[in-house]
Amino acid sequence: MPHHLLFPIKREPKFIMPQSIAPIEKRLQLGMTERLKLDNLPRWVHGIGLGGTGFVLLLFIIIFAVFRDIPVWADWVPADEFINPQYGEHIYPDSIFRTRMNTWSNLVYVCFGFYVIALAIYDWKRKLPLERGYLTFAPVQTFLFGLAGIYLGLGSGFFHASLTRYGQQCDVGGMYATMICMAAIAVGSWLPLMRLPKTRILFPSWQILGVIVVFGSVYFSYYKWEYSFSQISTYLGGTLFVFAGVSLLQPGKYVQLRWFVAGVLAITLGSKIRDLAIADQFTGPDSIFQGHAVWHLVSCLLYVFLFLYFRSEERDSAH
Repeated sequence: MPHHLLFPIKREPKFIMPQSIAPIEKRLQLGMTERLKLDNLPRWVHGIGLGGTGFVLLLFIIIFAVFRDIPVWADWVPADEFINPQYGEHIYPDSIFRTRMNTWSNLVYVCFGFYVIALAIYDWKRKLPLERGYLTFAPVQTFLFGLAGIYLGLGSGFFHASLTRYGQQCDVGGMYATMICMAAIAVGSWLPLMRLPKTRILFPSWQILGVIVVFGSVYFSYYKWEYSFSQISTYLGGTLFVFAGVSLLQPGKYVQLRWFVAGVLAITLGSKIRDLAIADQFTGPDSIFQGHAVWHLVSCLLYVFLFLYFRSEERDSAH
C-alpha cells in the first residue's frame, strides 16, 4: 500500500489574504485613472464595450438596409410625436427609421451600457474592498446600471425609429430604469451595509437595492401610462441629488466633486438644446446635427459623469 495512504498528508488550509489598502492620504493623491479604478484595464473590457456596441450597430445597419423603404409601422398605434411632431427632424412615414439621426444617436447609450457591464465584471473579478468605494464594492449595481443603459438605448431607438405608442413606452421605461439605478447607487453609497433587526448581523445593502432596481424598472416600464413621468422623474432625481450631495458630507468618505458638477452642467446644457430643438431654433429638419440627437449625447454624459463621481469614492478604514 502506498505510504501516503497509510499516513495521509495533512494539508494546511488555504486562506485568501485581504488586499492591502494604502492609507487614505496616499489614495487621495492617486492619478485620475487610478482614483477611478480605470487603470490598466484588460483588453477584454474594451472588447465587451466596443464589441457589444459594434454588434448593435451592425444590427441597426442591416435592419435599415433591408427595411429602409418599407412601411413597417403602418399598422402600429402611432405616438403623439408622429401625429404632432415636436423634435424637428424630418419624418419618413414609410421607412423602418421614421427619424434618422434621433434613432442612430441612441447608440451612445448602448456603448455606455456595454462598457459599464464590462467594468462590473472587472470589479467582480478584482473584489475590491469597501474602502475603495461603494460602486466597485457592489458590482451588481454597476451591472444593473449597464443593463439599464442598453435598455434605454434600444428603447429610445425603437421609439424614434417607429414613433409608435409602444416604442414610447419602451423609451420612457429605459429612462425610468437608468434613473432608478442612479438613485439606488446614491443610496447605497450612503448606506453600504445594513443590520438585521435585533441582531448584530451586517449585510450589504446592494442585495436589497438590486431587487428594488429590477422590480421598479419592470413595474414602471409596464405601467408607464399610469403615472406622470415628470412627477416620478422628479422624485427619483431628487433622491439621486440629495444622496449624492450627502456623499460630500459623510465623515471618512471622499469623492471628486468635479464629476458631479460636470454632470449638472451636462444635463443643463442638454435641456437647453432639447428646448431649442422643440422650438425649431437649433437646426433644420434634414441636418445631421439634430437637437434631440445632441440631447441623447449630452444626457448620456450625465450618466458618465455621475458614474465617475461615485467611482471616485474612497473611504477611510478608520470610520
